[in-house]
Amino acid sequence: MSSQLFFAQVLTGIATGALYFLVASGLTLLWGALGVVNLAHGSFFLIAAFTTTSIIQAVGHNIGLPVALVVVPILVVCISVALETSLFRRVYANGIWGQLLLTFGLVLVINDLVRSTFGSLPRSVPPPDVLRGFVSIFEIRVAKYQLAIVAATAIVAIFLWYLLARSRTGRLIRAAVDDPGMLGAIGVDVKRLRTQVMAISACLAAIAGVVAAPRGAVNATADVQIVVIAFAVIVIGGLGSVWGALAAAIIVGIAEAVSTMFMDQGSEVVIFALMVLVLFVRPTGLRTVVQH
Repeated sequence: MSSQLFFAQVLTGIATGALYFLVASGLTLLWGALGVVNLAHGSFFLIAAFTTTSIIQAVGHNIGLPVALVVVPILVVCISVALETSLFRRVYANGIWGQLLLTFGLVLVINDLVRSTFGSLPRSVPPPDVLRGFVSIFEIRVAKYQLAIVAATAIVAIFLWYLLARSRTGRLIRAAVDDPGMLGAIGVDVKRLRTQVMAISACLAAIAGVVAAPRGAVNATADVQIVVIAFAVIVIGGLGSVWGALAAAIIVGIAEAVSTMFMDQGSEVVIFALMVLVLFVRPTGLRTVVQH
């Protein structure tokens, strides 16, 4: 095994981890801050990915991706807000089991709607011409689009940091992570906060779906695959910790990419073995190491 191949896989893993972070960060905000378990979070990713392929096929791959980056997150946020206000609010009082039943049903319904709208066959679309090809970094060939994914995720992470650290909504989210019972006592509109966090969460999943579409084949099973990995990332990173999720996502992405050098299949096994190992050493995950 050459060192160049190894480091190329590491860079690929970082790009994969960046996508995992976009999905997992929104999910950990919902679950850690507000106690909302949304199994349908991956469905937002699926809607975004398939909608992006349709936009790119309709208007061309050079302008399709920029258009999708604007249009698709808005569409997905509107869908998430409609679901939160019409369905989610009815099951909060039923606790986690009501949420699990509702969101599991939504996974099935949304998946069927996606299949009937876009078809069940996998779709592939190219990235814009400017992001095609490779660049050399220390004599290692790296796909331009992989670097673009990392750069886009870095921008989103900086915005997320600003949102959580500087805005009133961010302060309330952090307060909910530390003491969720306090919010109602001080007069915070918890219903409105849940809707806002759901919108932020869905927007992050939508951005991940958009940038993932030109990276590989988009198939109708992506919703379940991505949400299972996102839950693993959350457990490794620590419940409610966005920056723990970032560290965990990068670790998971690298472990998954490097493992493909030694095995043809079974990357999911590597992810969950890593999760078990982290929980064995540090049951609270990376949250106590990486401050959120």
